[in-house]
Amino acid sequence: MSPILSGITKVFDVILTPFAGLHPWVGLLVASVVTGVVMLLIFGKTSNQKKITETKDKLKAYIMEMWIFRNDTLVMFSAIGNVIRNNLQYLRHSLRPLVFILVPVLVVMVQLGIRYGNQPFDPGDVTIVSAELKDGVRPTDLEVEMTAPMGLRVLSPPLRIDSTGQIDWKLQALMPGTHDVSIAIGDEVLTKSVAVGPERRVSTLADVRPTAGTWSAFLYPSEAPIPRDSAVRAIRVRYPPRELRLFGLNVHWLLAFFVVSVAAGFALKGVFGIDV
Repeated sequence: MSPILSGITKVFDVILTPFAGLHPWVGLLVASVVTGVVMLLIFGKTSNQKKITETKDKLKAYIMEMWIFRNDTLVMFSAIGNVIRNNLQYLRHSLRPLVFILVPVLVVMVQLGIRYGNQPFDPGDVTIVSAELKDGVRPTDLEVEMTAPMGLRVLSPPLRIDSTGQIDWKLQALMPGTHDVSIAIGDEVLTKSVAVGPERRVSTLADVRPTAGTWSAFLYPSEAPIPRDSAVRAIRVRYPPRELRLFGLNVHWLLAFFVVSVAAGFALKGVFGIDV
């Protein structure tokens, strides 16, 4: 699975590289619109368009019936029942295309999340790097050490927390670039990338390096996963969240993605002749 995820990440790197130096809104909006079009095309190819159109026409007719005969209780309740029944039929006709849409949308969300969810550190920023050990492994039983290259500085000795199986270090960013810290835990030596500035440039950020073969490995594909036989479950770096400002408000990238992609799909459905 890891080579596949790595390959997908490289493909998105190629696609999104032209937008890397621009304002984050540019690449996010382009990716969201393209995703909306792709979702629309998948929906059109995998759904029964005839049945969906018929069901929607019936819904409109029954809603109109409810309005026209709003003073006739018997007809009103009959129309309400027909509206509910046709709504359920519409959901049934929409379920199959939604299944086909789910996987590609999840992949796009993961790839956008590792680019637009957080931003690199500024020089001078201080963060916490955590090594999470597997169940049954006590940090105080192990020799641990972190070493950092010139662009980073380790500010604290390791803080071992047996109750959570976690080891924490305080780390300071010094110079722009992507730097690898080395973490020696017992007989193992693992690395973790740390990205420092510039803030505006969009690139893949690996805030978590998880164990291979886990759900987290799908969610965080920026780095090669930790081997399964390691005593370490994951290594985390606490990046600052990326701020996407719109009319003075900070908008979460995921909200922007869903609103723009769905709006793009509905806006272009007539262009592609697809009923949703």
